[in-house]
Amino acid sequence: MSADGKICSIDPKAPSDIDLVDFAHLEYQTSLADLILVGARTIRIHGENLIINNPELLAARKIRGQSPQPITCVVSRSLDLSPTLPFFSQEIERWIFTTQNSLQQNCDATSLSKKAELIALGDTDLDWDKGYSLMAERGISKVVALGGGSLTASLIEAKRIDDWWLTIWPLIFGGKDAPTPVEGEGFLPCDAPRMELIETRQVGNDVFLHYRTLK
Repeated sequence: MSADGKICSIDPKAPSDIDLVDFAHLEYQTSLADLILVGARTIRIHGENLIINNPELLAARKIRGQSPQPITCVVSRSLDLSPTLPFFSQEIERWIFTTQNSLQQNCDATSLSKKAELIALGDTDLDWDKGYSLMAERGISKVVALGGGSLTASLIEAKRIDDWWLTIWPLIFGGKDAPTPVEGEGFLPCDAPRMELIETRQVGNDVFLHYRTLK
């Protein structure tokens, strides 16, 4: 996030320079995952999901007995995803967590089912207990959530985030409507999740923070 707490500018599709240090850090953390959770809005904005290309990280996954790429699971309560997105042509295993109501009413559900495994976690709302039980049954032990803010908020409410990795970029985005790492309805001070700082690291002007959620 930027120094003022934004994960992108007021126009999320505006071109920006790639922070190579931060990207290498993101690719490493993602390479450890069995499954990536990502919000539908993030996929709609970027068109596709992160693919691991670093040969050393790919070799390490092979040694650990993992697939070349983590499963990517898009979280979409409404199933508002176009089957023509580049994401659906990437060489990865794809899941979509959605609702039974959307499966029955979305006209693209049949097309999407040919490109990803559609999994209903409830009738109208997402039941994260059901989702995590299903992942455990399928042998998934490490999940990395890449955001955006709405997905992160729902995982916090479900008490499903153990570790946080935050990169502070040396720039200011501003904008009262620019997205932040955690959105949703927010938390009162008495209910706000508490964290313990595990590690700090500075590379150039970037600051990397590792927190652990206090139970």
